[in-house]
Amino acid sequence: MRQHKTRPKLFTVLVLLIAGAAALGHIGATLAFTGPSTPIKSSLQPGLNRYFLGPLDQGWSLFAPGPYSQDEYFTMRACLSSPEICAQGSKKGAKFTEWRDVTAEEMKSRAGNMFANRESKQSKSIHGRLWSAASDLSTSAREQIAKPFIQGTPVFGVDLSSSQARKEYSATELSNLRAYKRMEDTAVGFASLYAIEQWGGASMVEIKLRREPIVPFAQRNNDEAKTKSRETYIGWRDTKEFSKAAVSAWS
Repeated sequence: MRQHKTRPKLFTVLVLLIAGAAALGHIGATLAFTGPSTPIKSSLQPGLNRYFLGPLDQGWSLFAPGPYSQDEYFTMRACLSSPEICAQGSKKGAKFTEWRDVTAEEMKSRAGNMFANRESKQSKSIHGRLWSAASDLSTSAREQIAKPFIQGTPVFGVDLSSSQARKEYSATELSNLRAYKRMEDTAVGFASLYAIEQWGGASMVEIKLRREPIVPFAQRNNDEAKTKSRETYIGWRDTKEFSKAAVSAWS
């Protein structure tokens, strides 16, 4: 007696096609994200970053991270008034907080501990990656980031994913600007959550990264040996908005 072959149901075929397309899309995006820098990758980078990286890009390490030294500090302050009043300055009644050394506050919780949890070194992780991204910028671009870009004005004055940006900058320069902007957004998001935790929220934040070089080994026994601090200043930026679930997880 001849057996009849069972034809796959239409629903099963559709599910397999969708799953296959999603898998191929993910593999393709992964290869593009991890591959070498090309003009095509630069044009796709904003979308790739949104797909692979969260709003606070945590920078996971594949192997155990090296020990942190306390020579890098993430500092910030906030404006607690409305955006319109903040934009007019303290003379018009804007209320600004004092500068807060977030890294120093985080380091208190890990004093005496050989191993610290991720919560106690978030600012250091952001500091190192943002500092490096800012160091890759041209002199004129570094001067730009020190200026305020508020009330929706894009940093560098142009949307870096737009065709206008591709006309104004070379592929390499645009790639550096996008890499910096992604890390700046991470830092501003971190500062925004800190402002919510400390003051119940803010409309703008200002960030200053500080590096204090370690005394050279040959001068370790010299109590009068001094090092010169270096700073990367990031002007006022609009705070980021987060869902209640994100704020709750942060707290």
